[in-house]
Amino acid sequence: MQLLRSLFCTNGFDNRVRFLTISGALYLVFIMLASAFTSQIILSVIIMAVFGIILALTTLRRLHDALLNKNWLFAPTLSFLLVAMTIIFSQQHSSYYLLFIPALCSATLLTYASKMATSEQVYTLGYIGPVDMSEYQQSTHLGKSAKFRIEPSLVADVSVDLEQNQHQQTVTTEYLANHTQQNSQQNSQNFAQHLAQASNSQADIGEQIRLNFLANKKAQIILLSLLGVTLAVIVASMAISFFSSTFAHEQAEVIPPQQVGFSLSQYQQRAHPLAMPDNFTLFLSPHQGLIINWQADEVNEGLLWSQVSSKGDQSCQQITFNKGNAVRTLAVEVSSQQGVNTDYYASFSPLDSQVLIQALAFKNSFSLCGYKFSLKGSQAALGKHERYANLIDY
Repeated sequence: MQLLRSLFCTNGFDNRVRFLTISGALYLVFIMLASAFTSQIILSVIIMAVFGIILALTTLRRLHDALLNKNWLFAPTLSFLLVAMTIIFSQQHSSYYLLFIPALCSATLLTYASKMATSEQVYTLGYIGPVDMSEYQQSTHLGKSAKFRIEPSLVADVSVDLEQNQHQQTVTTEYLANHTQQNSQQNSQNFAQHLAQASNSQADIGEQIRLNFLANKKAQIILLSLLGVTLAVIVASMAISFFSSTFAHEQAEVIPPQQVGFSLSQYQQRAHPLAMPDNFTLFLSPHQGLIINWQADEVNEGLLWSQVSSKGDQSCQQITFNKGNAVRTLAVEVSSQQGVNTDYYASFSPLDSQVLIQALAFKNSFSLCGYKFSLKGSQAALGKHERYANLIDY
């Protein structure tokens, strides 16, 4: 509990090792949790807020420890919050690379020396402050009193002999206790001085790295150029990933369906059925195009919508998710089984199969032909089927 309280302390001091451990753990755990809760926006924002507070507090304690201006607090904290918001709302895997910006700001603080390492104050797990961390300190305990052998005496007066032996034992015990206490205090002081010397040695290395870099303008230009190129590549990859599905849809619209040999009979062959939680089923066509099937109101059998003719029920021309781009359907067919159930079969292009599976796994809901379906539990269902699981990009 004390260790947890020290994470939220505002008046303490964190040395470089503790600051590095906390910051690095925050970045790694945030990546894992943001990937796991991609579709849970509210939960992701709560995680971001908690991690932002912990990062801000450990940065504040690091500034106290290095006697730096508190304005340094905004560099790693605000950059982390901005990048985290980008990751949560863009849902682009390439956006995770932007975390190198707050990580670089945090790494800069590691080059400043600790100012709190003295012989009187020793870091406990890298922390000094009002939170009592004594339970984590390594203390030297005195052992039990040593047992001494009393040599037998040949003096006839037993009482005198016993008094002498007791006096000798008392004097010896007091001497050993005082000597042990002095050794323990000396060892503690030596240990504290050793820690202080080690911290100063590390501080010298960090100071030299920073000062040498600031003195070398050529190294600054090279590093800034590399950072600029890296940032440009990350932003470009995010843009390409974001608009890739849009470009694919535009290309599909430019090519006339007659040139691709579209035939509805090809999509009437359905394989690899997978029942989904909200009463709809997935199939794959012979060309690995996705087919969504569900039972609904009774309507006339036949072709309800066709992209070739662009005629039919306009609500069936595309599938729409709760957020993100819509995907056009190739055709929507209606058939009945023995006049009892009415089945809808919405067929999609093989080019959109991975986009659709990705959306079915990570979105919350979708609408098609005027019907709305929930996607709660869809990721688990897709992950259990080998054909569909291979199309999910985590």
